[in-house]
Amino acid sequence: MDEPATGRTLGIAVYPGYGPEGTEEAIARRMEEAARRGYTEVFTSLHLPEASPVATAERLARLAGRARSLGLRLWADVAPSALAALGAAPDNLEPLASLGLSALRVDHGYDAAAVAAMTRNPYGLDVVVNASTVRPAALDRILAAGARAERLAACHNFYPRPETGLSIWWVHRLSSALAERGIRVAAFVPSQHGRRGPLFAGLPTVERHRALPPDRAAAELLALGSIHTLLFGDPGPSTDEMEAVRAVWRGDGVPLRIRLHRDITAVERAIVEAPVHVNRLDAAEAVVRSTTSRTSAGSATAIPPRPAEPRPRGTVTVDNDRYLRYAGELQVTLRDLPPDERVNVVGWVLADDLHLLDFLGPGARFRLVVDGRNPGRPS
Repeated sequence: MDEPATGRTLGIAVYPGYGPEGTEEAIARRMEEAARRGYTEVFTSLHLPEASPVATAERLARLAGRARSLGLRLWADVAPSALAALGAAPDNLEPLASLGLSALRVDHGYDAAAVAAMTRNPYGLDVVVNASTVRPAALDRILAAGARAERLAACHNFYPRPETGLSIWWVHRLSSALAERGIRVAAFVPSQHGRRGPLFAGLPTVERHRALPPDRAAAELLALGSIHTLLFGDPGPSTDEMEAVRAVWRGDGVPLRIRLHRDITAVERAIVEAPVHVNRLDAAEAVVRSTTSRTSAGSATAIPPRPAEPRPRGTVTVDNDRYLRYAGELQVTLRDLPPDERVNVVGWVLADDLHLLDFLGPGARFRLVVDGRNPGRPS
């Protein structure tokens, strides 16, 4: 299956032989469900401390055929011990390619020369480095060792133990450095429905995502602008979770949930509900400015002023006719601003989404998703 127009992809995780979700039948059903919903990637591990890597690899050979028949790409997290146990080496990945894998995630135990050698394999296998630990200098050494850049990607860790996940800002910093070098980056979100043992505490990359619905975690990672692939770390996401994450990840722009003003007009609402807004490339300090809103409003459309109101951080506004040529411009405030008779308040970003504003940099795309509850400023 081809990637969506956004270029972003989605995946699930499977752990053969591990718990009720690890039977071949359960994994086959999970892959079929994923394929139906437009997911394209399947992640697994060949060095789980709780399971035998050799036994897992044997099961993978059968599951890989099923994955390929569904248009899914199978990734495997491969420790050096598992590589050796299967008769493979950095310069000979045929034993792993014969399992039907599409990508290998390599972690500790491989130097730059070994990773570079893996990328030169003749089987089309992608090589995925650890995005949570690799540093730009190390990546540069891999490239200098003759790596094929088009076969190189990166994937963050997930963290089973509570309180050990990464901060969103650290993920942002690490992922941006990789993306700037043309490296595709993947990260994990947890399920709140079907978690993996023995801790059953979720498998997120970002610690604050552990308790969040996965679609909200996806929205935050989407806002970073540097994550290419989103993976469920847990093996049993519900169909509702999978669909909600898909809607976020495949959407055009970061979804910001808002509550509408009671007095919003039909013209203002049409501006708010445009399919996508784009922050200006010359991004303002105090507000996010939609580059498309004045065009969508139309020069002949009247936007009469209403009584001016305070504009705390996260207030959605539309400039009225008193702002002359700026009439119709939609903004979202990044900090508290005073009332202005030239500016109509039309809504407010929900408190749980305010932090997403910090990631809407120059050229960022975003959508305003109207909350279905009664209109009025959120309490």
